[in-house]
Amino acid sequence: MADRHPQGHGFLERLLSPRWFMPTAIVLVRAYARLFRGLRVTGLEHVPQGTGLVVACNHESSWDPPIVGVSINRKLEFMAKKELFVKPLSRAVMRGLRAFPVDREGQDIGAIKEALRRLQAGRAVGIFVQGTRNAGGAAALDGAAYLAQRAGTPLLPAAIWRERGKFRVAFGPALEAAGRTRDDASELTKAVMREIAALLPPAEERGGGGG
Repeated sequence: MADRHPQGHGFLERLLSPRWFMPTAIVLVRAYARLFRGLRVTGLEHVPQGTGLVVACNHESSWDPPIVGVSINRKLEFMAKKELFVKPLSRAVMRGLRAFPVDREGQDIGAIKEALRRLQAGRAVGIFVQGTRNAGGAAALDGAAYLAQRAGTPLLPAAIWRERGKFRVAFGPALEAAGRTRDDASELTKAVMREIAALLPPAEERGGGGG
């Protein structure tokens, strides 16, 4: 089955084909993050391989998607706000990175189906648990837990922060979502948020670097 939002026939979509654009972007962003922003990654041993995977992460900066994406030892495809798919260049970049849109104002059935399709095909999907950028006070949403349950995939906690302007990413042990019911989504969300909180250093040790 084709992706929910195919590349189409536009010049930008052809130019930024995910076949080459995504791996190239990963190499370039990873090099930048390591050389100029001191990227340090821990917990890669916890990342399941050879299976669909939901990666649940906190979200404090516009840098979070690319930095988490280049830190994990999987190709990570993010669910991204639909507003990023409006302008042609932004849409082409998002598609080139295999991201797919979600309407954050309500339950986007199409986005849910697309995420499940990718997970059932053995791909890794990244979701920011609180839905949007925040400093940590926003309530967590059940979307990541629900998708992991529906697809029967592990749910991997991920934390990103900055320490004196340097990027830090940590992954914790994956939570098993298979066999849980829809009613368990709230408890699974609380569990993954506890794991993310445990990965993060105290608030006074985080920050710096803008963005």
